[in-house]
Parts: sequence; structure tokens; C-alpha cells
Amino acid sequence: MQKISVHDLMDLRLLHQIETEPNPKGLCEISLSGRMVLVCLGRDKGEVRVLQDEVSWIRVIKASDLDVTCVALSNNGRLLAAASTKGTLNRLFDTLSGMLLQEMRRGSAFERTEIHSLFFCFDAEWLAVTSNKGTVDILSLKDAKRNNMSLPSLSYNKALSNVLL
Repeated sequence: MQKISVHDLMDLRLLHQIETEPNPKGLCEISLSGRMVLVCLGRDKGEVRVLQDEVSWIRVIKASDLDVTCVALSNNGRLLAAASTKGTLNRLFDTLSGMLLQEMRRGSAFERTEIHSLFFCFDAEWLAVTSNKGTVDILSLKDAKRNNMSLPSLSYNKALSNVLL
């Protein structure tokens, strides 16, 4: 196991240690505004841990059956995007409920792609995805039809609308 250490910046006192699976890329994200949200790899393959409000509670999200290779957190910490080693699906989750909101397919399902980065625009209306294929995909999170996305169900679309408001 590997660990992520959370320290108090005033006196560098150790506040919390979080065990993760091996994390050679050092995957970890922190929200930029609003409440404190931190995401990192979980203890098991495909898991992402979400820590909120100064590590007062932890949620584990099963983001993939494969190893997670890239994560991104929206500015307000409400949305989590994750990609796996296969690189064909990017998944979008609500960090409060852990619910899968969207699956965004990029490229062919049969061609592995290494996702280099995921990045939300400020208002989380768009997600940028870069890969080893020399592409940058800009995906709409409000209008799935623009992306040829497969959506788990209509209720998830309503849930995403509530998160983005």
C-alpha cells in the first residue's frame, strides 16, 4: 500500500493518512473553491476515494473494473471524472452521492488509448480529454447528444442537471 498524507499548512502537523493502491502517477485532486474535497486512488483496483470537509468522511467510488489512470475534480468539488487503462470510456460521478452520471465514449472500443489528462472548465459545462493519440476531445456535460454519449438512464441526466445548477 501507498499513502497520501494530509498536513495542516500552518504547522505541518499530520492530520490524516490515506492508504491507496500503488499510485505511480501520484493521482490526487483537490477542489479549488467551496468546501474542501480531495480525490485519490482507493485501496483496490478501479476505486477512487473522495474525502470531504477536512477528511470528516470518506466515500469510495468504483470508477472502473480496470486501474484508474486519470482523475479530475470540478472546481466546486461536486463532479469527478475518471479514466481507466483502456481509455475508451470516461466516467462522470457525483462526489456527494457516488452516483454515475455519464459515460463518455471516445475513440473505438477496441483500440486502447492512454488518457493523459482530464480537465473541467470553470463552470463544469465541458470536459477536456487529452490522449496519446494526439487528440484533445472537448466533451459537453450538459448536452450528451453533442458527444454521442451513452447515458446510463434519463434519471441520471436529471441528476446531472441538478449538480450543474
